Amino acid sequence: MSAPGAWLTPRQEPEVIIIGAGTFGSVLAWQLGRGGGSVPTLLLESGRLERTEHVQNAPLATETVPPPSLPEAVADAPPTGNGRWRVPWRSPLPYHGLAYGVGGRSLFWGAYCVWPVLDQDGIRDHWPARVRAELSDRYLPAAANLLGLPRTAPHFDGELNRRLRGRLLGALAGNHLPGLLRPNELPDPPYAPDLGSSHQYSCVSRLNMPLAIDAVEDGIGGSPRLVRFSAAPLLTERLGDGTGDLELLTDCHVIGLQASGGRITAIDTSRGRLRVPDHARVILAVGTIENARLVLGADGLPHTAHRAHHLTTHLRSNLTVRIPFPFDPHPGPGEEWGAAALHTRGACRRPSGPDTRFHHQITAYGVGSLPEEAARRLYTETPRYDVEALDRMLRIPPRHLVVTLASVGEMAADGPGEVSLLDERDRYGARLAYVRLSPGPADRRTWDAMDRSADAAVRTLVGDGPVEVLRSGRFVSVAAGRSAALLEPAERREPLGCGHHEMGTLRMGDDPRDAHTDADGRIHATQNLYAAGPAVFPALDSAGPVLPGVALTLRLADHLRHTVPRGRAVPGPRRETERSGA
Repeated sequence: MSAPGAWLTPRQEPEVIIIGAGTFGSVLAWQLGRGGGSVPTLLLESGRLERTEHVQNAPLATETVPPPSLPEAVADAPPTGNGRWRVPWRSPLPYHGLAYGVGGRSLFWGAYCVWPVLDQDGIRDHWPARVRAELSDRYLPAAANLLGLPRTAPHFDGELNRRLRGRLLGALAGNHLPGLLRPNELPDPPYAPDLGSSHQYSCVSRLNMPLAIDAVEDGIGGSPRLVRFSAAPLLTERLGDGTGDLELLTDCHVIGLQASGGRITAIDTSRGRLRVPDHARVILAVGTIENARLVLGADGLPHTAHRAHHLTTHLRSNLTVRIPFPFDPHPGPGEEWGAAALHTRGACRRPSGPDTRFHHQITAYGVGSLPEEAARRLYTETPRYDVEALDRMLRIPPRHLVVTLASVGEMAADGPGEVSLLDERDRYGARLAYVRLSPGPADRRTWDAMDRSADAAVRTLVGDGPVEVLRSGRFVSVAAGRSAALLEPAERREPLGCGHHEMGTLRMGDDPRDAHTDADGRIHATQNLYAAGPAVFPALDSAGPVLPGVALTLRLADHLRHTVPRGRAVPGPRRETERSGA
């Protein structure tokens, strides 16, 4: 690796400089190398290139996401524990933090991929009309294809999935689950035209959980291997394409931005100052909170405010129950129980104003006698659990049916969440961000409605008899006919910082008074600074940020390809400062 300022091709300078090689920075770098000639790109990453695939694609996956911790204790510490995780801001909320290194958090994500619905009340008016139309017509389908949708992993398409889906369909069609959408009300996924729009598809397949998991034949043992999407393989593909127009600089922490005349002119890094060529664009892709910190702390930018408003995330609750296996544990010839992966969508009706949305990610297994630790991992990490271990578990004649609902709810787009700057500085001399985020009254109503809906849905799947509920890592018996909630709110709800779904700090919009970025993700106060990823979302329903974030990133790449001046010749590589990595 060379120092910042050196360029791989002596007669070219970077036309795009990307800060952050995580999920969206890697996707952007990859897309800039495709179709119509690649764009010379410099990619700066604080971490290293240590993995080239999702951690669970390895046969023996051992690296996991660390538990959340309060940022006050760890904000200025280098990555420890798993070697890459750190929380680089202050907040009263616990966070898992950021995964430093190529691929970022995409190396660890659970692969749940519920698609967003942008054309609905409370969401539609927040998005620029042109962006909403282009995402729906072109970029969401392209992102779904890139992530591996709509293929169904074989473990989640067996007899158990069909049985439980039938129970759910019957209850929804009979309107026995108030607040949940009936089958004919479920929105089309972005890839529906590829599958057809038959009644059978609309009423059945829409309930299958969209998972960014593909099955590939590896020639070992005759069974397919499940492969989860991550951004790292895309980046390594472009690095190896032979063009030499992508330079990846690792161990290079970006400290701050220098601006003059509305342009970013230099980037201060742990290895020195990098001059930004006059024609180059700079893209922030270091996460929703850190993107905002870099914009707020940029030297020379006109700031109308000293904080980034509109920070939101998702409301999250978890419920796991167990009952004796209700079906014949020995399926018929040619049948396998497998596992179930379903989802339902719901809405919290409001007397005034638009509804707020939520959904339940439903996974279920028929399991035999498992060691306690294996059972705990299976129940709480679905479907992130090691695939080979899962396959072994599913071959044991089932004694129990275990059903998990991971519920995700929409948070108000105009809530009080914000990112501001502290006077306190990190070890590089940069001001730390301070994160404030709390649910408002409307959010609490959505959360309550979502939890009630989860209890009703799980009863549809397991019946009204006695059940065991997973509480604090152990199953606790609950008598039949109990009318109270299966779990108290504090026992099922995750802190707001635990979901990796932060968004909105640099939200896009046509009016600079209410939005930090324009419809292309360019910071309004600048000519050449852009943001990628969920930071620019103006609003989102309960869908996860990966699919719409990748869609917006593909769109940004096309915009850059058509607007960045091409083919500028320079006399040679330019350097300002060279230092060893910090």
